[in-house]
Amino acid sequence: MIKLSIIIPTYNRNENLLRLLQILKKQITKEVEVIVVDDHSDNEVKFPKWFKYIRLNENSGGASIPRNAGLDNAKGEYIAFIDSDDTVKDNYIKTILDKTKEDWDYCYISWECSTHKIIIKDNPPNWNCCVWNCIYKRELIGNTRFNPELVIAEDYDFNKRVRKGKKANITEILYYYEQFSPDSLIKSGRKINDKYKKGE
Repeated sequence: MIKLSIIIPTYNRNENLLRLLQILKKQITKEVEVIVVDDHSDNEVKFPKWFKYIRLNENSGGASIPRNAGLDNAKGEYIAFIDSDDTVKDNYIKTILDKTKEDWDYCYISWECSTHKIIIKDNPPNWNCCVWNCIYKRELIGNTRFNPELVIAEDYDFNKRVRKGKKANITEILYYYEQFSPDSLIKSGRKINDKYKKGE
């Protein structure tokens, strides 16, 4: 039985993706699947595929469609999202699996970048509406999907419809956000305007 599905959308990030997958491979268990969705990169992933690899037939120009493809193929009881140019800590998977022994519908994880450390003890800051700082119960997501028509704040829209029910928190930092890669697939699709920064 798959307990956790980790969905990683990527576009032209083979070097970063390989770094991330090397970190995850050391932590992988039979309860975990990793799904990489390639948004039709210029060069297909060539390194050994111990993970599930989905290559889209054409570039979608954003994060929504690759994430939706990952959700459509996920078998895990819980869902996590990681951006291919970010990294996670060595205990990322174990900490999440341990947390699934508790009763919750969605669980925030704490994170850091070169300029911030965000310890989420209750709710994240209003501007931190990304999906990678949260683990979701698959049944909570159900048939909900990311809106492919949104150019910005697709995470905000998804979370507004999904984050309901019983909440939990992991205050230990598990995720490292690479904030200085503005040309990436995910970062370009997640520019958050003033409306969302204000939490409106």
